[in-house]
Order: sequence, then C-alpha cells, then structure tokens
Amino acid sequence: MQIDQARLLNERMGTLPDVYYYSVPCSYTKKSGDNYIPKKGMEPFFVMRSYQIGQYTGMTKGGTEIGQEWKQNDGRVSTISETAPFGAPSTKLDRNHLRPGIWNVYPVYPGDHMSLQGGLLHKKNIRPFYLDLLAMIRSAE
Repeated sequence: MQIDQARLLNERMGTLPDVYYYSVPCSYTKKSGDNYIPKKGMEPFFVMRSYQIGQYTGMTKGGTEIGQEWKQNDGRVSTISETAPFGAPSTKLDRNHLRPGIWNVYPVYPGDHMSLQGGLLHKKNIRPFYLDLLAMIRSAE
C-alpha cells in the first residue's frame, strides 16, 4: 500500500474507544552515514528494497514529506509506518497499564519484515514472542 492511500484509509477508519490496539514496529537496518542499510542476515528478497528505503527522501503526491525518520526499515516498509496511524492516539507499550482506544506500541523488534511470522529462508523461533503477547492480552481482560 502506498503512503497516501494508507493515510486516507486510516483517516476513514479511525480508532475505536473500546478496542485494544497493539503494534510491533520492526527494523533490521543500521545507520550508515545519512542512510540506513540492511543488516547481515536480512531475508535476501528484502535487501534491495531495504537499500532503497534507507536512502530515499522526498515528497509523496499527496504531500507527505519523507525525511530522515522514514529511512529505518524492515526490508519492506519504513519502521515509522509500523507504529500507529499518523494522528491516531498512541503510547509506548506499558504492560501494567494497557488501555483501549489507543495504540500500544512495542519497542522496535530487531527483525526484518518476516521475522514475526517465523522468517522465510532464515527461520526464527518466534513462539516465545507470541506466548508473551497472549499472556499480556489476557491480563488486560
């Protein structure tokens, strides 16, 4: 999905007051000068795109400025776009004070775009992550 279309979709959908929202931004890049480059071990299908995202600045047709904060990425999308819809209420994840109607944002997960699905060619054991997530969700009841 392109940035301008995602922004329009998010504006139409909004955030519901009785829903618990969680996001897990990912990054598998490292700073190199003014850019971000993929770390060794990124899924090979994502490496070229990661270089592109990690170097790009500009303006979308809809007027969104793509600056330095958009360069960190997971090989498919910018990390900043994985936190919460722009303009939506959000907060850093606080396991002891989970609130509905606001995006509870995890710390940046050190992985590429497929890490939280167990990887493609580079398999990852993400079972502990999901067991922890389920325990946290259960505690919010």
